Amino acid sequence: MAFQLNAEKCVGCGACAYVCLYNAAGAANDVASVYTIDEKKCVECGQCSRICPNSAITAPDGWRKIKKVTIIAEKCKGCTLCRRICAADAPFGEVKQPFTIDQNKCFQCGACAQKCRFDAIQVEYV
Repeated sequence: MAFQLNAEKCVGCGACAYVCLYNAAGAANDVASVYTIDEKKCVECGQCSRICPNSAITAPDGWRKIKKVTIIAEKCKGCTLCRRICAADAPFGEVKQPFTIDQNKCFQCGACAQKCRFDAIQVEYV
């Protein structure tokens, strides 16, 4: 499930598209009077919902806000998948060595944890 945009509440400001690093939010038409969210691209980070000035974007049922994302060094193989999937460029390190997440860059979307093949990324929820 992705975040849902209520077209009746959308004022077409584009704030959601501006903050979405995964290009999931965008104009629904050429006039850009209403925006939409592409469910296939949405990683459920919640950035669009937080910034929407008209509360037009709502979280899917069961969604929980992420507090912190960390890499467990003992499990990390340094495969670089987390770095490749992260739109914020938060994971860093050397190939075949345990990676770390730059908390100043991470916006807690959890996309890296969903893709990690070694269960090396821990997600803490609020």
